[in-house]
Amino acid sequence: MNILALDTATDILSMALQTAKGIWYTEIDGGLHHSERLIPLVDALLAQAQCPREDLELLCCMEGPGSFTGLRIGFATVKGFALALGIPYIAIPTLDCYGWAHRHWPGTVVPLIDAKKHSVFTALYQGGTPISAYLDIEISHLIELLRNKQSPYLFTGPDAPRFYEGEANIVGGTNCYLDPGARKGKARELLEIAQKRYTLNPRGDDPQKGPRYLRKSDAELAKEGNHEGSIRRSGGDA
Repeated sequence: MNILALDTATDILSMALQTAKGIWYTEIDGGLHHSERLIPLVDALLAQAQCPREDLELLCCMEGPGSFTGLRIGFATVKGFALALGIPYIAIPTLDCYGWAHRHWPGTVVPLIDAKKHSVFTALYQGGTPISAYLDIEISHLIELLRNKQSPYLFTGPDAPRFYEGEANIVGGTNCYLDPGARKGKARELLEIAQKRYTLNPRGDDPQKGPRYLRKSDAELAKEGNHEGSIRRSGGDA
């Protein structure tokens, strides 16, 4: 089956292409410039695999959490291709791809994506399966959460190195480990999970589906703040 997977959730842009001949992969760790790079990279990967766009059978992207802009670009691209080619697409939760990549870890996997404001997007995984909700959590609260569990922790994800250097020893000292490939894209895992999902749902996701953000954008929060302020000024309840 010819499947194209696009990981645009973080500043690491990665993509994987599976055909009957094998799997092709590429990634760029170079900041959030996905709108400029995505389509040329897709075309280059398809050319390398000698797979015309018309031969694609399934598309997949990261559902989120992650970069607001990156997620929107990923969704827009796969939806556009899916509509033009008449094929399904599937979006997979970003953190699940990090957890699945380390499903053989004997303890707890903790993927970390910077959420700004001294917070991270994360979830806890064992055996590739989430054992917590998807979290938008302050780092200090995450440390307290992890302190209450007895487990060797593997920190992964694009922002794990910074957390590990600054905070992880507080959690459990020698019980904490940093994934040496923490800042690697997860398009391969995205492709693998989406393929499994496709066997259960060959129709793919609803065309109206959108990104999972976990947090409202600064613009939305500012708009809500302005709205609440206007209510208070007009004498309404707040």
